[in-house]
Amino acid sequence: MTDATPRLGLPLIAASQAQKHVTHNEALGLLDALVQLACLDKDLTAPPQNPADGDRYLVVASNPGGAWAGLAGQVVRYVDGVWIGAVPRAGWFAYLIDEADLYVFDGTAWGSFRRTLTAIQSVSRLGINTGADATNRLAVKSDAALLTWDDATPGSGDMRMSVNKQAASRDAGLILQTGYSARALLGLLGSDDFSLKVSPDGSAFATALTASAAKGGIDFASTETVLASAATTDLGGTVTRRVLVTGTARITRFGTGADRERLLRFAGPATLVHDPEQLALPTRADIVTAADDTCLATSDGAGRWRVRHYQRADGTPLALGTQALDPTGYARLANGLILQWGLATSTDADVFVLFAPAFPSACLGVWTQPIARDAGTLYASQVSDVSATGFTLHNRRTTGGTVTGAGSVQTYWLGLGS
Repeated sequence: MTDATPRLGLPLIAASQAQKHVTHNEALGLLDALVQLACLDKDLTAPPQNPADGDRYLVVASNPGGAWAGLAGQVVRYVDGVWIGAVPRAGWFAYLIDEADLYVFDGTAWGSFRRTLTAIQSVSRLGINTGADATNRLAVKSDAALLTWDDATPGSGDMRMSVNKQAASRDAGLILQTGYSARALLGLLGSDDFSLKVSPDGSAFATALTASAAKGGIDFASTETVLASAATTDLGGTVTRRVLVTGTARITRFGTGADRERLLRFAGPATLVHDPEQLALPTRADIVTAADDTCLATSDGAGRWRVRHYQRADGTPLALGTQALDPTGYARLANGLILQWGLATSTDADVFVLFAPAFPSACLGVWTQPIARDAGTLYASQVSDVSATGFTLHNRRTTGGTVTGAGSVQTYWLGLGS
């Protein structure tokens, strides 16, 4: 029979041994030192000053000094003014108080138990800084989380995360919450199409966009926000691309929202006021809207708005800068062509006709037609000195083969320019 236990080396009381209490107390001391082993430190190379009775340390230094000389690799305890060592065996655990870490002895050295956990398999729940439950079997409470490519194995340099679902009719998605109430769903939601759904309360969800798995196309869904017309009708403040503008106000600005795009529909006769710096219109003149007219408006980085396209509800083209359809007037067409027309009357046979306003660039041509005053006379007109500001009209009559100047002859004219 040996005189010590095989695991902890506790001394055994021999038969007919004198002073049995000495051996018994020694064994109790070893049990007190090694059971529920918690050491103060492992990084000292010599005993600390003023140790307390019962203090324990791991001596991992290869050549410790002082009273620890010869105790390298052992668990030492301070008892009755003496440092006593115990040789560890493979599988011993020791809790390091200063590190709040558990160490394990592998037969050669002490190692952090946390660092030895290189693989965890088939764990039913895992909570990091919080508790996992039957629904959320992985739970993390943290200000941030990082998933990065493997530079240790090494890996390929890629980082992919897979979310797999059973069938197309199920969900594979990401839920974004406020106060544990869902505000957005992102992923494959009830189909294989990628979609984004949003909610104001966690109960009712609206689909904002859908990307077709079969076609690859993206469909944007948007409700129509109702916005009352005003001098500043703030399109940038709306939260949808489609806006229904109501009322009859004169609109001079669409607000200052930068880099926005809005599809507008009008409920009635509001007035869009042309301003090349704040609200540029395709007419370069004011537009009076009508019910169900539509337009596309965009803003630049400085919040300056421009109407890119305007469509009348009845399909008629938008005339740019049209004046009242009087005998003398003008219109600017959508392609930039400007038409001017009028009725010239003068007592003189030769008269200068002034364009009002002048063509911005040039006059492309003028056509005239005099009004006959009697059946026996042939009237004709010619033009000269055509410019962006006007032209000279020459009226003539032919009677019995004689051509003379004709004053007081009304003549219709049409000019085209840009």
